[in-house]
Amino acid sequence: MLGRNIRLSDPAARTLLYVLFLFSGFSGLIYESIWTHYMKLFLGSAAYAQTLVLIIFMGGMALGAWAMGKYSARVPRIILGYAIVEGIIGLLAIVFHWVFVGATDFSYFAVIPKLHSPVLLMIYKWGLAGLLILPQTILLGATFPLMSAGVLRLYSDKPGRTLATLYFSNSLGAVAGVLTSGYLLIGLVGLPGTIRIAGYINLLIAAAAWLIDKYCFQTPVVPAFRKPRQGDLSQRVLIAFLACSCLTGTASFMYEIGWIRMLSLVLGSSTHAFELMLSAFILGLALGGYWIRKRVDGLVDPVRTLGIIQITMGVFALATLLFYGQTFNLMGYVLNALSKTAQGYLFFNLFSQTLAMIIMLPATICAGMTLPVITYCLLERGYGEGAIGKTYAVNTIGAIVGVLLGVQLVMPFIGVKYVILIGALIDMSLGLGLLWYARVKLSEKSWIAVTCGVGCFVLVSALWVDLDVNKMASGVFRTGKAVQEENEILFHRDGKTASVDVIKKETLYIISTNGKPDGSVGIGKDITSDELTQTLIGALAWGMNDKAKTAATIGIGTGMTGHVLLTTDTLQSVDTVEIEPAMLEGARGLGARVSNIFNDPRSHIYIDDAKAFFTNQNKKYDIIVSEPSNPWVSGVAGLFSKEFYKLIRNYLTEDGMLVQWIHLYEIGTPLVASVMQAISESFGDYVVYGPDDGNIIIIAGKHIQGKQPSERLFQIPAMAEALNRVHVKNLQDLRIRYLGSKSMLDPLFKSYNITPNSDFYPVLDLNAVKDRFMIISAMELTDALRRPPVPLLEVLDKELPPSSDLPLSSTIYFTPSQDARQAQAIYEYFGGPGSNAYSKADPLMLNEYTARLVGSVRTINGQCRLNDIYGSWLIDTLKLISITAPFLSARQMEVIWKDIETSRCYGGLPDQARDWMGVYKGVSYRDYGKALHYSKKILAIKGEHVKPSLTTNYLMIVALWSHIALNEKKEAAEFAKRYENPNPPLEIRLLTAIANGAK
Repeated sequence: MLGRNIRLSDPAARTLLYVLFLFSGFSGLIYESIWTHYMKLFLGSAAYAQTLVLIIFMGGMALGAWAMGKYSARVPRIILGYAIVEGIIGLLAIVFHWVFVGATDFSYFAVIPKLHSPVLLMIYKWGLAGLLILPQTILLGATFPLMSAGVLRLYSDKPGRTLATLYFSNSLGAVAGVLTSGYLLIGLVGLPGTIRIAGYINLLIAAAAWLIDKYCFQTPVVPAFRKPRQGDLSQRVLIAFLACSCLTGTASFMYEIGWIRMLSLVLGSSTHAFELMLSAFILGLALGGYWIRKRVDGLVDPVRTLGIIQITMGVFALATLLFYGQTFNLMGYVLNALSKTAQGYLFFNLFSQTLAMIIMLPATICAGMTLPVITYCLLERGYGEGAIGKTYAVNTIGAIVGVLLGVQLVMPFIGVKYVILIGALIDMSLGLGLLWYARVKLSEKSWIAVTCGVGCFVLVSALWVDLDVNKMASGVFRTGKAVQEENEILFHRDGKTASVDVIKKETLYIISTNGKPDGSVGIGKDITSDELTQTLIGALAWGMNDKAKTAATIGIGTGMTGHVLLTTDTLQSVDTVEIEPAMLEGARGLGARVSNIFNDPRSHIYIDDAKAFFTNQNKKYDIIVSEPSNPWVSGVAGLFSKEFYKLIRNYLTEDGMLVQWIHLYEIGTPLVASVMQAISESFGDYVVYGPDDGNIIIIAGKHIQGKQPSERLFQIPAMAEALNRVHVKNLQDLRIRYLGSKSMLDPLFKSYNITPNSDFYPVLDLNAVKDRFMIISAMELTDALRRPPVPLLEVLDKELPPSSDLPLSSTIYFTPSQDARQAQAIYEYFGGPGSNAYSKADPLMLNEYTARLVGSVRTINGQCRLNDIYGSWLIDTLKLISITAPFLSARQMEVIWKDIETSRCYGGLPDQARDWMGVYKGVSYRDYGKALHYSKKILAIKGEHVKPSLTTNYLMIVALWSHIALNEKKEAAEFAKRYENPNPPLEIRLLTAIANGAK
């Protein structure tokens, strides 16, 4: 408890006030960070949300600072006033989540559907966003002048030092706030918990400030500033200094906008990357305040000093354009040196922060000096404590102008380079003006030389400094290559939300956003894996609902999915929703392969956020395809959340389907499970297909059970041509890609200890970027479901499409289809009849691996030594059965077994080898009783506890599979307890989850 004997002059009281203001900055930047998360849920784009929050945040703070600057002198107990403001901020934060959910739900279902004008919609969304966060930002804006005036009333001897220290402590707290919220709090307590913690901090600050006011300030303290000098209180002087504060705010935030876009191409455009960049920017401001705090009161000519700072800041800002290209080289070098581990990811973030600081700190340190110096100049001239709020207010107004100018005008029209260049021009011109005002004693020739020098530096930067678009499109944060020598950049545009490139690379075109490929198209006869995925998304979407009349796609990508949909004859309209206009320009350049989406009269393209589009259109669709960017990209994970799925199902017809793409590369299976859990909560049924090894397509709706792709897919010439191009020539080529239904896969996905991805508990947004760095893959899903050692789907999925004698087409991008063809080749090799459907141009042949296995298995015809039987023959036979039984029927497997059983040595096999033969034959003939008997017999030799190995894993899979096939789930669950492996193969995890019901 504070004692009444604490004196006003006690340094401890001043230090305590500085500490309180540090925590005020801590909570303040938590608000900005969390509001950005909330607003991107409402606005759809992280870039738009960041811009909006910056504008409202700065605008509110300007209003609060201006009002408090005008009236603070009339407040006798100013620290008490500060305590009251902090307390109200805390209370508003605690209820913010409930207010946001209620307001946005009401908007989506009651207001937005009635707004048919895009202009009205934008005004409403921005207006509501402003109402949600403006009250708190106004109060936050009032805190700086209140605290500054309060401390200055007590310690008016060194006003410059006091202001600079307050600015430093608040900014330092802000750095800690943005990093703590992004890297710790959101993951622990979600968005609602994080903003409440910030609210509780404000309440504690309020309580501490109230105690200080009560026990330290026994009598009202009146302002105590030096008296104005004669003639100093000119209105013209005040306006000049306020204009200076405004302009330097404009330049500084143009730098921030430009640097964030530039560094996104180096660090990646994830949420964590944005937080690192923001913290680096604020750290520079803090360091600038810290450096100037001991010097400002002793400045002989503060205006001259300010002019030098402004010119220096402009020079440093322009220098970032010169150094920018080297950041790609540095990132490439470090990324290749780091191990792809959790420790490596930590160092990746530390290095990313270092790069951000290298770019930002020199200029932002200068920016951090400007506000204390300008405020000191006004106080020193006798304008009183009201100058604090006015200076702070116009600085934030300038920041708003900088954000709008950079995002809405300069960047989309003339590029990111000019955002930096124009900001530097403002700072350097302002510096020259200040030096002239300070009457710096230079000759006329010297003034001309200095001015021309500054002008030439800007001109040279404009004309001769080019940002290397090849580096900007390289995606160095993923590839580790600063320059892709084989790339030819055909198109580059710095859009409002992202920088878009179209790249020609050998035999394909790639369209990318912020250095991350979003799709590719082959040139000529060459095809890409993306092309296979994009084609099959459109084909399966319509093939599962071939009477569909209306369709919508979220995200244009290359435009191929919409193009394929428009090859059908039943669809009357296809609406494409894309948030970045530059993507349309890029996709249009891909030519005839995507032309339908631009030329077909049934195609309609909308520049909008997906959530706002559907609620505004208030239209129901037979098909909605969601094909956004990868979820580690900031703002995208909201299109994979349970809240989004619950919203989108309202815009599907009774038989309508959501077709959701998600990648399996650079993402762990638990995160895929979090998305699948979110889909499962919102849709009654779903099925999953694997177009290639690295992607899956989920088709969800109310009535999916029993539906299969329509044969009409291959009867529509344009559709059949598109499918044939990617080697999908018949229904069997689609059926081999079937991975399972909800009834089979739900237990697996629910067995992971992870929550469904949510807007407010964004596990995907927080963790996907780490998986990307560590190159974690979920491709085990395709392997386990379509390449298991036993016919898994036959037993587990009652909706498995019927088998067919139709041939499979060869493709380099889907391994199960290659395995199935090898199984057919093995069958024919052992004497099975060939399929007449295979042409001479596409014969069935054993590859090197299967040829070796077949040769090894057939050695039993001549080599009967025990060493050979146990050393290689049994293992190779296991491998042979594992790659044939899942793809061949029991009748076909009989041909292989006839060859094995009639061999010379088969009749003399020892007992243990015969037990293994019992397992293999049970699996091959779907004799579940036999497979179960022999697998458990062999495992009994291992003892009560089964350790993982190649053979025990196989036997566990066989035993569990057989139990479930015999409808003995309870026995399967009990048997699974014998297996000791905290990270079991996915097949065992799936079978165990089904046995346990994943409860």
